[in-house]
Amino acid sequence: MSGTGAQVEDDDGEGVFVAEEAGTYRVSARLGENSVLSAVVRVESRAVDAELIQVGRGPISDHHSGDVWVFEGVNGRDYAYIGTFMHDWMKVWDVTDPSNPMLTDSIQLDARRINDVKIHPNSRLGIVTREGASSRRNGMVLLDLAMPAHPTVLGEYTETLTGGVHNVWIDGENELVYAVHNGTRAIHIIDISNPEAPSEVGRWAIDNQQRSLHDIIIQEGYAYVSYWDDGVVILDVGAGSHGGTPRAPVLVSQFKYPIGNTHVAWRHGQYLFVGDEIFPPAWDADRPIDARGYIHVLDMSDIENPVEVAKYEVPEAGAHNVWAEGDRLYVGYYQAGLRGLDISGELRGDLYKQGREIAVIETTDEDTMTPNWGMTWGAQIFKGRVYSSDLNSGLWITELKERSRIIS
Repeated sequence: MSGTGAQVEDDDGEGVFVAEEAGTYRVSARLGENSVLSAVVRVESRAVDAELIQVGRGPISDHHSGDVWVFEGVNGRDYAYIGTFMHDWMKVWDVTDPSNPMLTDSIQLDARRINDVKIHPNSRLGIVTREGASSRRNGMVLLDLAMPAHPTVLGEYTETLTGGVHNVWIDGENELVYAVHNGTRAIHIIDISNPEAPSEVGRWAIDNQQRSLHDIIIQEGYAYVSYWDDGVVILDVGAGSHGGTPRAPVLVSQFKYPIGNTHVAWRHGQYLFVGDEIFPPAWDADRPIDARGYIHVLDMSDIENPVEVAKYEVPEAGAHNVWAEGDRLYVGYYQAGLRGLDISGELRGDLYKQGREIAVIETTDEDTMTPNWGMTWGAQIFKGRVYSSDLNSGLWITELKERSRIIS
């Protein structure tokens, strides 16, 4: 192959041409010992370009923010609930008018960290995680959302989750919550069919006493479990392919990579987007954090044998949470802001160098916990807009605006 900015990757013994820069390339292939074929390939710049436009802000400058979840309440209005990092509040924002978010309530709980907030698909029940409770009984809190602007505590479940819960996923169809427990480092399956009296009905963990569990999402009957240095674990929780059920998961496959720190995974089409999170030693949330980590792209065509085929790595920055919809992947990339990526077509090689990044917005301003240092937590797509939380500055509402670009 002649020309720079491209490479030929091995794919089960077959060479695959991947270009990172526009230009003209001559690609040669050897067939047998003496036969050589070649072709000239013209690679053009991607004709996709856009910008993330700020629509609204919900500033939080008196404490650090955590996960955000956006939903339409039973009253027809839209809300964003945001947890807090190293604090005991959950913030309630009315975002029906996304250009003018209104703080309607703050729910105080016994916790030092409210990392995750999830809403039941019926919009009548919320689940909030707790860590660092003074009672040392953490678990999760169930919220009654009959009045979503002012949710009330319906109950809690702590019995088998005293060590703290970092993340949850709600299976609304089966009335189950999958809780990531810090103590056992296992997935605890909680029946919430009677939300006033939840009960544990199942549990699953990898066989490794040194395991560290971080996150879970469930899509189309498969659970994608981020197990830190043990990589991403895929479970059948009702897909039917390996005999798993929602209450009795069955292992399908596991993908590990040397760097470890597997923090999040998101399935979209044939690909699984897996992010690792790397913080420096002795980091401090009240000071600028120089995070690292990037997005690994796995081809899931054979779910029993995931294969890493691409990556998205922004230099000198760290990936956090992701969300994909249509041909777009949104990444909360900590100090590198909220970033939108074109994921159309086949994904191969270095997506950053290929110019698939289409839009960036920095989520920072002066009136924050750490002035002028954004730490974009993640993103959620809701009614065509991108809702993000920032560790230091609260809620950001943006919109992706496509713009035409002349093909070079």
